[in-house]
Amino acid sequence: MTMEITRTKSKGEAVEKAAAYLNQTLEAHSHVPTLFLSSGGSSLELLEHVAIFPPNFIVGMADERFSEDSKVNNFAQLAETSFFEKAEEHGAYFIDTRVQSGQDIEMFSRHFEDALRKWREEHPGGRIIITQGMGLDGHTAGIMPFPKEKSAFQELFEGERWVVGYDAGNKNEYSLRVTITMPFFRMVDHVVLYAAGKEKHDALSRVLKNEGTLEETPARIIHEMKEVHIFTDIQ
Repeated sequence: MTMEITRTKSKGEAVEKAAAYLNQTLEAHSHVPTLFLSSGGSSLELLEHVAIFPPNFIVGMADERFSEDSKVNNFAQLAETSFFEKAEEHGAYFIDTRVQSGQDIEMFSRHFEDALRKWREEHPGGRIIITQGMGLDGHTAGIMPFPKEKSAFQELFEGERWVVGYDAGNKNEYSLRVTITMPFFRMVDHVVLYAAGKEKHDALSRVLKNEGTLEETPARIIHEMKEVHIFTDIQ
């Protein structure tokens, strides 16, 4: 695996450098089909600076807040960005994870997974590129820490599923989550991890340590991924 860390003096500089690397990566692999999954939250800021839209480009979310509320649902927020508009103009396809009335979280997560598996089946030589965020508690995508429930964590996030839907309870403000799992993270070819703000100092330290568990700090999955580039204003 490859891991590089770029530390900047400001959040704005971290966003710019992360977006520049993302553009570089998209351009370098534009000759093959590209699956791009964005994290929600602050990671969406990076997309406003994306200027490369490969010819065979499919876009989706790495995790979803299972909500019909357009101010909560990640894809609904993505659809409001200039990135979405530009990608659409360039002929990109989308894995639309807006929640429809009456949808069941299990059925929803199965449809999401089916879309990912279909892409992989049709494009075995394609590249998977994602942006990844990290919460104050060390969560990443929709995978929350389960420090005292190792078996529950393993069952949810380390099985054969590429996408799971579950109720995170009081672990997060948005409890109903649909997320890619650890096996899918390990298939990703390139990840841009963006973590800004001094309040994330302790979490980033835990993520970067040589020792630690995924149950305690899910974002530590970066140690098991192929190529990781971290951009942060945390010194």
